[in-house]
Amino acid sequence: MSEAVAEHEGRPLETRNLVLNALCPTDRAAVEADIRDLTLASGDVLYEPARPVEWVYFPQTAVLSVITVMLDGRSVESDTVGCESVVGVLPALGTAVSTGRTLTQIPGLASRIAAARLRHHAEASPDFRKLLIRHSLANLAQAHQSVACNALHTVNQRLCRWLLMSQDRTAKAFVELTHEYLAMMVGVHRSTITEALRVLADNDLVRNRRRSIEILDRPRMEAQACECYGVIRANLHRLTGAA
Repeated sequence: MSEAVAEHEGRPLETRNLVLNALCPTDRAAVEADIRDLTLASGDVLYEPARPVEWVYFPQTAVLSVITVMLDGRSVESDTVGCESVVGVLPALGTAVSTGRTLTQIPGLASRIAAARLRHHAEASPDFRKLLIRHSLANLAQAHQSVACNALHTVNQRLCRWLLMSQDRTAKAFVELTHEYLAMMVGVHRSTITEALRVLADNDLVRNRRRSIEILDRPRMEAQACECYGVIRANLHRLTGAA
């Protein structure tokens, strides 16, 4: 993990993370004894392929990307996780290694707990274990939808979906990312993203700024996004009850 990660002392009494907010009072009290808040900088690597998972992360204002890395070094995003969910649960519960790279897409606050302590709490509480599994299923469903999206939908549709989901997770008008990073997320060349953003800007949907993109007309952007945006939100609600 990058040295930019800074852990804060004390228990997180309030959180934006929907998994932590869904805990029953007994489970919440038990977990809070072991969890800590920390600040994640852009590009911080949390997991690498074939490496042990030592921590489980609950994003609050940070947004994390799960990246599939090819043998030639190329990579593409397979999942995005923000305050609606959690990363690292299945390897932690199964004492397994990570199968991909997870890094900070948008900087911000997160909470983390040692994998061994999460496993302990999950073994002690069936309700907590069920909650974690449901959110892991929602993350997996999103990854499956992303595979179909990348194969079947246009770059502009995928970009609209990605920008909308990023805004949902940060609750900000601005999405703080460079064109290079956006290209990796969408799985295309930087020049392709630049052209797609130009089209959105020409239609008054976004305003390009240095290292950020401002969403100007969310309803029209939702209309231009592919069906995957609504499907992913529906799966999250159906599996976890989260909005």
